[in-house]
Amino acid sequence: MSEQEDLKQRIITTIKEYDNQGIHRTGTQVDTQSAQWLASEIKKIGLEPYLDEFSLNRINIEEASVEVETQKIQGVPLFDCTYPKEEIIVGNLGNINEKNVIGITRVDNVKPQNLEKQRKNNPNVGTIVATQGLTPGLSLINAENFIRPFGPPTLQISSEYWPFLSSKIGTEVTLRIKVNRNPTKAYNVITRLKGKDSRLAPLVIMTPRSGWWNCASERAGGIAILLEMMRVFYNAKPTRDVLFLANSGHELGHLGLDHYLEKNSSMIKEASSWIHLGANIAASAQNSRNNSVKPKILTQSSDAKIETLGLDSLAKYAIIPNLNISQGNRPLGEAKNIFDGGGQYFSIIGMANPLFHHPDDRWPGAIDVNNTVRITKALILLASQLVH
Repeated sequence: MSEQEDLKQRIITTIKEYDNQGIHRTGTQVDTQSAQWLASEIKKIGLEPYLDEFSLNRINIEEASVEVETQKIQGVPLFDCTYPKEEIIVGNLGNINEKNVIGITRVDNVKPQNLEKQRKNNPNVGTIVATQGLTPGLSLINAENFIRPFGPPTLQISSEYWPFLSSKIGTEVTLRIKVNRNPTKAYNVITRLKGKDSRLAPLVIMTPRSGWWNCASERAGGIAILLEMMRVFYNAKPTRDVLFLANSGHELGHLGLDHYLEKNSSMIKEASSWIHLGANIAASAQNSRNNSVKPKILTQSSDAKIETLGLDSLAKYAIIPNLNISQGNRPLGEAKNIFDGGGQYFSIIGMANPLFHHPDDRWPGAIDVNNTVRITKALILLASQLVH
């Protein structure tokens, strides 16, 4: 088997194993088992991982539904709203800015800031949100304010119910949201690979490892690339140390990365640079096994030097970003934590994933393996230039 085929098969194996683990919500049994699995994969390479523990109050859903006439629609509550003291809220359907009603709205799941604006000073007794992704279904919205919840009790439902629900303005409905909170632990998986001169500032490579569903294309691509970078630098010792971070808590406002940076705030600027392996790197461009459209890529950079290195490395493997957020602009994803702290970074994120935050983000239909292989090679090239 050729080196190219070996790489491809390793990436496939990583994505399949991650996908098969189940729903990767932070602090769940699957999330903990996934951390242990990743640690075991790192040990196979020859490195020693560390499970960095942090605390949270995990939300467990007991009931989340709305009854409209004879139909009961199941959903998922927002994880950063307030919850009712009583499970049942009865009221008429109305607009999002109307008092004493259960308001309804439709929101693009990749633009949660629109919903955040609607939730501030919201007079509804409860709110129902039809989550609008690129594929019909229940594409959940990240809980950016998980530790500071606000706004009325809010239920997310599949976009497929929007035509029916929006035709029922004025109808009395029953909204049921009941959750409990369970104090628990979650884990970042951290590995430090020693270079030839540990006095030099380290390169940091990070990727999130948690999410709402199985997240095969959203999260597993970053994990696969992280493991491949470890393998390369373990076999060819770099000049400087390389710190690898795989953080839980992504869907809850970057809870795991925030925990790490609270303890290691100086690392933001002390690191020589950061590489952020963001969402959807492995995603196909359409929900089909025969992908005729290339996936879209977004890159983000802190400065001209690292931007040039990153774009040149991608171009060598025929990866041309569809959008580049240049230095000086606050980036998306975990790279914004590094931007806020004044660090140097290069970030890559997949755009227009048809199954972003969707329960059908599964192996194999959601994955473009060949494109993931090319991105892996390009990022290894970039990292190889940054470690010397």
